[in-house]
Formats: sequence, C-alpha cells, structure tokens
Amino acid sequence: MFTNLQHLPSLTQEQHRALPFISNTDLSNLADQLLGRLRIVNSYTTDALTFGSHFHSAILEPEQFQAIGQDLAGRERSQWTTAGELARVIKRHRYPRHVCYLGQAEQSYTATHAATGLTVKVRPDLLIDSPQRRRRTLVDFKTTSCKDLAQFLETVDKYGYDRQGALYADALGAHRVVLIAVQKKPAVGQEPAVWVHELTDEQMQVGRKKYGKLLQCYANQ
Repeated sequence: MFTNLQHLPSLTQEQHRALPFISNTDLSNLADQLLGRLRIVNSYTTDALTFGSHFHSAILEPEQFQAIGQDLAGRERSQWTTAGELARVIKRHRYPRHVCYLGQAEQSYTATHAATGLTVKVRPDLLIDSPQRRRRTLVDFKTTSCKDLAQFLETVDKYGYDRQGALYADALGAHRVVLIAVQKKPAVGQEPAVWVHELTDEQMQVGRKKYGKLLQCYANQ
C-alpha cells in the first residue's frame, strides 16, 4: 500500500507540520469538507491543541515538559499542570508505564501511497520494534471525556482513530495499533480511569477504507 518509507529522526513537531505532505489532520479536514461540517477554529480548539501538546510531552518527553513549565503562567500553566497529573496517572499502570520506556517517541516519517502516488507524513507517539524486529507496534495516547470503556470505543469510529491507526500502521509496516486512553473528568472521588485497547482487524479494515477514499479524493483534486 505504501512505498519509499523515509525516517526523519531530527525533525521537531513544528518542522513536521511544515512538511508539504498529507497528514492525518489534513484527512480530517477533507472529511469535514466533504460532509459539509464547518470546522471552527476558536479559543477552545486552540486550548485543546495546547493541552494535547503538553499531555504528550509529559508522557514521552518528561524533561522537556518540565523545562517548558518553568516559563508558563495563567491558563496555560493550569493546562500544563493538568497534563502532568494525567501523565502520572497513566504511568501508575503497568503496561502504559512499560511501553513509555520502549521504542522511538515522536519521530517523523514520510511514505508514498502506491494507489495515488501521494506522499503522507506520520508522527506516531511511540513506535516499538520487537528485539528481532519481527513485530512492530504503534502506541497512541489519548485523553477522553468518556465515562467508561464502552463509550470510549464508540469514539474510535467517531473521531477517526481507526483511520489514523490504519494509516500509520500501513505507512510504517506495523502489525499492531494500541490506544491508551485516560479520563479527563472521572467520577467524583475517583482517580481517572486508564483504558488500553488494541484496534481489531475489523477496525483496521474500516480505517483503511476511510483513508483510502480520502486520499483518492485528494488525488482527484
């Protein structure tokens, strides 16, 4: 499905975004356009992006996360603090804590989609190869407002986690995609729940159909 895989290990997040290739976010924007959904950029979406950046940094780049916090104040300082708390919750669980010390975190790749000739760019949270490189696993960390695991699983299709997982896995030659989600708003008096879900074969197939159709739309344009 994909050829010409290129590893760009030294790129920052900003440099990755500047690459002139198609990202999963671009596919989300195109899907919204095709479905007539208005995508509004406001203070809420900006806050969400900032929080997401802090959250992933807290899990995958703790030293950088701590350094960033020294210069923050006000609302962003509050977001930084909450992100750090959720990262600590995740790392209190054995499997999530274990994978945090494995593989490559936050590194960029490009690959060519064979059917359309388009180049995509991907930047997985974690890419883990088995010791003999026979099995490759992608790990993606999520925050969620869902009240339980069943509700979170409904968001896999709703928010395109299946499409992102399939796109990344196919571009990188991965065998498994594992989502690790932590609750942002647990029940009163409860610690945020942490859920681990490996995308099923069915979810991967649905995801492939989604990204395949969207890349074809890009090619037709």
